[in-house]
Amino acid sequence: MIQARRNIFQTLINEPITFLGGLLYFLMMFSPAYNVVLKIILIVFLSGIIIFSRIAFDKLNITKPVLTWYVIFILHGIFFTILGFLYGNNTTYVLRTTTYNIFWPFLYLLFTVGIYKLSSLRFFVKVILFANFLIALYLIGSILTIVGVLPGNPVVTFEMSKLSFDSLAGLAKIESPAVICLMFTLPFIISLSFIATKQNFGLNRLFLNINILISIVAVIATARRALILNIILGFIFTIILVKITPTLNQKLFNKRIFSVLIIGSIFIVIGAIIFQSLGIFDLSIVFEKFMSAFSSKENLKDASTLTRYTQFDSLIKSWLQKPWFGFGNGAVSEYVVRSKTTPWVYELTYVALLFQTGIIGAVIYILLLIWPIIKSIQLLKLPDEQAAVFLIPSIVGCACFLIANGTNPYLISYDYMWALFFPVAIINYYLKQQ
Repeated sequence: MIQARRNIFQTLINEPITFLGGLLYFLMMFSPAYNVVLKIILIVFLSGIIIFSRIAFDKLNITKPVLTWYVIFILHGIFFTILGFLYGNNTTYVLRTTTYNIFWPFLYLLFTVGIYKLSSLRFFVKVILFANFLIALYLIGSILTIVGVLPGNPVVTFEMSKLSFDSLAGLAKIESPAVICLMFTLPFIISLSFIATKQNFGLNRLFLNINILISIVAVIATARRALILNIILGFIFTIILVKITPTLNQKLFNKRIFSVLIIGSIFIVIGAIIFQSLGIFDLSIVFEKFMSAFSSKENLKDASTLTRYTQFDSLIKSWLQKPWFGFGNGAVSEYVVRSKTTPWVYELTYVALLFQTGIIGAVIYILLLIWPIIKSIQLLKLPDEQAAVFLIPSIVGCACFLIANGTNPYLISYDYMWALFFPVAIINYYLKQQ
């Protein structure tokens, strides 16, 4: 931790722009939808600096494949925005979709241009680690304070968290906007812990392991099924990717897998017993809640799963009316509305995408989403172990996040879209090295 603080201070002195970019990145992860004014100030300042520096040095610092990807992404948003207007969709709804379909991707393109040094990527990885650690501590502190195990604290008020009750499942869970970021950061750290060495980032392995353990406790406190699934997928995806990466030490990896499964399981069991005895968690109920996500349509016990089944049928029914290009951005199904404030948004993100952009638009968008994963896997063939240490965790984190995005619309928020665009920045860097 002392070494980490020293590295942060060194970055502030030697690379202040990288430090400010990392600060913005941290705020997006730790406090989504909060600290808006500070974020805007940082966005405006960093954007100005990047534009000025690129003009001054006459160098764009972005590769052709990445630039093409961004252009297609933005053009996709423009085309289906125009289509939404042509079909007479609510003007306000259409305009609000332009933020995450056009404006935010353009801004992330600008930030990708600004991330052109390996030291910057290293710093952002460290930001991910500390953001995940502090989010987990915050969630655990929230639930312990709310249930009365810890006394109230006037300094840390836990205003970003609240206790929610699932009456049908019979459990209480903690909710916070930062929980969504764990969908990426926790699988990322799980993957990193298996392949990174101290030479890669100067990381303390004990800190990585503690980070993962308290994160698992925080995940249980949230009772988020997608998060629990992502812990499992984080292991599985990492194993697959390491096996196809020629530059990594397979024996060391196998040894770490074995030790983590044994020691990690012991700590998790001990922690579960402690929290169960305190009456904070009932793991059997959490397990039942997790398994309910996989219930068949004929054997549903979970209200949210039933809602998604119903939503699927309604959106497919709407899509069939305009199957090729859909109804355009901002379209609302006549059969189902999930929100009064954002009626064009649905939990089943990819099915809603099919309804709004049709087969053509949905195929293009899905290809855009999986391109960073495919391109990163191709780059794993580089004779560079350092590249694999960056690429594999980013693939794992991105894949897990995109899977979770299928049942909740996470990629419509600036504070969460980084989960897609950070891997693209890593790809851009290593493509430039080629």
